[in-house]
Amino acid sequence: MARERMARAVEPPPVYSSADDTCNLQHTSTEYSNQVLPGPFEPFDRPELPTDDTMILLDISGSMDFDPVRPIYDQYLITKYVRSCQPKNKARSVMRRFTEALSHGDQHHMDGYDLVTFANEANYLGTINQRNYDEVWRGITFGGGTRVMAGWQQVKELHFQKHSQSASYHPVYGWQAGPETPMLRLLLLLDGEAIDMDEFELDLLSLDWAHVTIFLIGVDGCPHHHRHANELQRISDFNRHVSFVDAQGNVPERYATHELLKRHLGRDILIDDFRRMEGLPSYTEM
Repeated sequence: MARERMARAVEPPPVYSSADDTCNLQHTSTEYSNQVLPGPFEPFDRPELPTDDTMILLDISGSMDFDPVRPIYDQYLITKYVRSCQPKNKARSVMRRFTEALSHGDQHHMDGYDLVTFANEANYLGTINQRNYDEVWRGITFGGGTRVMAGWQQVKELHFQKHSQSASYHPVYGWQAGPETPMLRLLLLLDGEAIDMDEFELDLLSLDWAHVTIFLIGVDGCPHHHRHANELQRISDFNRHVSFVDAQGNVPERYATHELLKRHLGRDILIDDFRRMEGLPSYTEM
């Protein structure tokens, strides 16, 4: 099934080409990698409201900071790894574009968006925005395994602490959202399968107060990436509170950002509207 998915990869739409993509700045390749394009966007949850709570959950396990390598397979057995021509900092650049475009015209989150990182443990790093992005990123230390539940529990606690007046806490079942509790809109970025992904999936099934958009990063031509992508796509198809986008190899960052924004905001975004969202004014120090 992974190889069947790989065979569906096509050239990404040229409208998203950009000279300031990480892959072009790092001169890793002369062209973009073929991508498995998602199906037409179909909104499920209501579109974003100003009161919704946007957070970002970032995988900082050791593999997120490795020099990209591509596995060579003999049928189902990996025989060796070769250096990949994809850029190293894809998550950093796509997350930057996402937060900048999201903040365009957003008068309710002027300070930025809450960022939680996870590997074996989770950490809340405060808010991230265009002004402090580089400083926050320099403070991140990569390493460890991939335990997404550690990050997810931290996100839930943070969300309900902020909105405790409209929620309730049960000593056995934990926090419960009330009818007035704002919806949590979470962007999850990761590059592989978490050891507790099944537990995360089961927890999401029962929730109607959260919408999660998953961005899976992978190397070009890797069956393992596509096996995981197939799994996440099935979750998204079954649980409509979960959206899924993936990218392999040299992806046009603007393409990935556009697809993520549509799913995160719960509405279709025409290409002209997306261009306007990208056109952020420069911040100036007061």
